[in-house]
Amino acid sequence: MPEIGSGLAPAKINLVLEVLGKRPDGFHEIATVFQEIELADRVTVSLGGEGCVAASGPYAEETPRDATNLAWRAAAVLAEMAGHDVRGLSIDLVKEIPAAGGLGGGASDAAAVLRILARAWPEATPAMVQAAATVVGSDAAFFLAGGTAFGNGRGELIAPQQALPVHDLVLFIPPFTLERKTERMFSALGKLPFDRGGAAADFAASLPRMVSPADLFNAFERVAWDLFPGLERLHSAVEARIGGPVRLAGAGPTLFWIGPPGKGDAVAAVAAPLDCTVILTRSAGGR
Repeated sequence: MPEIGSGLAPAKINLVLEVLGKRPDGFHEIATVFQEIELADRVTVSLGGEGCVAASGPYAEETPRDATNLAWRAAAVLAEMAGHDVRGLSIDLVKEIPAAGGLGGGASDAAAVLRILARAWPEATPAMVQAAATVVGSDAAFFLAGGTAFGNGRGELIAPQQALPVHDLVLFIPPFTLERKTERMFSALGKLPFDRGGAAADFAASLPRMVSPADLFNAFERVAWDLFPGLERLHSAVEARIGGPVRLAGAGPTLFWIGPPGKGDAVAAVAAPLDCTVILTRSAGGR
């Protein structure tokens, strides 16, 4: 099959994530600071196949291979806007990002497909690409830019920020997740007072600087320990092993530590015996 293009689809963490209230459209208003990280899927788009999604790699089993896959949805939305046909389009994903872990792997795959198709289809304007990303999901718009960015609205309104200096990151991936995870997390937060706002904007204004887990905030931590069976126990075990705090990544259940370059190896090594997958990576810049 002739290859249209290939590229990396990086994961992300949220350095600050505030949930400000429920919107009339049913979504929630958030304020967040996104940070791209080096852990990434590889995405290849080809023509002449059966029109499908294929997946391989460590996290392929949990990856949808039908029209619900966000990368396929992104291709279909952009094709309709630009007057193309997705029949015969094939998307191959090498999945290095854990699925449904709060790291944005599906949305990043979608953004990578949009970038590849935009290069191949002159009719696909930047405005169409942005619109398609917004249709696909709240995180996809961030992944078109990457780096460090402030996000608001439902997360689709993106303002790039000065880049976070390079940090080591250690991810702790639990052996479980939740069905309808994000929906259930927002529903649980709706029973509590929403955040007042301002923390994400203040954090973004303080960049660039070195940060630690103690500097970060995630509103979902108020409900995650109750909704994910075993997550509070893992959280306590990780903090006890490494001797410091860790944070929730996005809507979870991934936990992460962030710190100076060169410190991550020791953190990963001491956490290795725990009942989770430990991944050492780093923060990354934009495109």
